[in-house]
Amino acid sequence: MSHSNKQLLIAALALLGPCGGLLATPVRFVPLNQEIAVLKLGVRDSKGVVNLKELNPGKRSAPYNCVTGKSPLLLVLLDRKDDDDKPVTLEIPLAPEMKSPLVVIIPDAVHPSGLRAVAVDETSAGFPWGSLRFLNTTEQAMMLRYGTDEVKPLAAGNSTLDVIPGGDARNVGVQLFKEDNETEILYSAVWEHDPNIRKLIILVSGTNPETRPLELAIIPEDKRAGN
Repeated sequence: MSHSNKQLLIAALALLGPCGGLLATPVRFVPLNQEIAVLKLGVRDSKGVVNLKELNPGKRSAPYNCVTGKSPLLLVLLDRKDDDDKPVTLEIPLAPEMKSPLVVIIPDAVHPSGLRAVAVDETSAGFPWGSLRFLNTTEQAMMLRYGTDEVKPLAAGNSTLDVIPGGDARNVGVQLFKEDNETEILYSAVWEHDPNIRKLIILVSGTNPETRPLELAIIPEDKRAGN
């Protein structure tokens, strides 16, 4: 093989991602908590199954280049079998227009896997530095108050809401309350706004509806650090 042909072969192999496909979509993963992070998980595309390695709550994984579109992308529980003695799987709902999907893995009491996969697109054009993206995975529609006056609705059922505060670094009050009752506060805190950091905020149902109806997991990404 000539030197030039070897270079072409090396370049072609470099395009092959962990899921084994050319012209693949880079997909990153993040588990909601440590209990999910320690599970033996894989991702299956049209080329086969690849193990997901070094998953950490609060931190996006390295990108896995997966072939999408021909068949659904699946999350695979490698050590859990179904009635046919095959690994339990669940579909990862990726919209065709997603360019940089992040798959959030959360608990689900209904699905046989005990998990749910929710995908959001993290292109910098739609999710710029300094912004907040709220992902509501609960069945509770609510309202978000950010700062002193700005109030926005946050629909139920895997819906997202983007907030772009703008301006310099500062502390900002955040409140989430019921859609039909402004006095019933579900969450209240003071957050630091930093124009170099964007945050994905995942809302899940709390462990106790009476004392803790809502739980938040915040996944930051720093422009200066790269991840």
